[in-house]
Amino acid sequence: MTERSIESGLPPRTARMWVQAVRPFSFTASIVPVLLGTGMAAAQGMLNPGLLVLTLLGAVAIQGAANLFSDYFDYCDGHDTAESFGGSGVLIRGILQPSEVFLAGLVFLACNVAIGLYLTAIRGTPILVLGMLGALGAYFYSGRPVAYKYRALGDPVIFLLFGPLMVLGAYFVQARVIELVPMLYALPVGCLVTAILHVNNIRDIRSDGHDGGVTVARALGLERSKGLLYALLAAAYALVIGGVLTGTFVRGSALVVLSAPLAWGLARQVHAARAPHDLVMLDVAAARVHLVFGVLLVVGVLLPLV
Repeated sequence: MTERSIESGLPPRTARMWVQAVRPFSFTASIVPVLLGTGMAAAQGMLNPGLLVLTLLGAVAIQGAANLFSDYFDYCDGHDTAESFGGSGVLIRGILQPSEVFLAGLVFLACNVAIGLYLTAIRGTPILVLGMLGALGAYFYSGRPVAYKYRALGDPVIFLLFGPLMVLGAYFVQARVIELVPMLYALPVGCLVTAILHVNNIRDIRSDGHDGGVTVARALGLERSKGLLYALLAAAYALVIGGVLTGTFVRGSALVVLSAPLAWGLARQVHAARAPHDLVMLDVAAARVHLVFGVLLVVGVLLPLV
């Protein structure tokens, strides 16, 4: 009887609420590496469209789970408060209940596990290992007892998970072999996905809960964190140009320079920021840089097939 009365007091759940909670604008972080790894295999004459769709669904599912778990644990552990700018805002504003967000995270995680087990069955143990690393990384980003985000490990771990490991996984699904070159191509993509996260953490330096958790941005402070962001943006372009000049990357990869104005605009906005609220929407801007850069890189990889 008590449970029914509580449920009846909740507002109707809508798709818009769940879209806000899952934050699909951030899915560039999982879509781009899958397209890049698959594109590299396709450039070598190996492409299974069905497996590409499954890999994309699995990657998006793991990121959706990560977003939901992050919201849940940050809210329940006091990192996100009414003064915070981080997360989706569905818990802080009472739009959804914590138990709902946590359960939704489990559903996304279960979808990823199901897809991962199928891909493991047809492609082998490396997919299982990569899938386990992804699932653990999604849950323990903010999840107890590890919460590696608040041990100043969020930036390097996310770099690895959504850079080299995800690109390599997508490539392996198609090619059934582990190669060095896909991981090299993944480095600039990893730099930019880390930039998305780092913008978030710069914004939250002064707005998160004061429980002693340490992100990379908190450890560095505002100005040095800005410097790290500029370095990440510059490194992404330098890695590609260096790869083209040394012959490691195909020449078409240089198309990424077309996205440089977006990166420059992001850097200027971050440089001009003087308070957390000045950075509220810059995670979306960082995601846009990552998406455009990534799509151009994939197109460049596929140009020799045209």
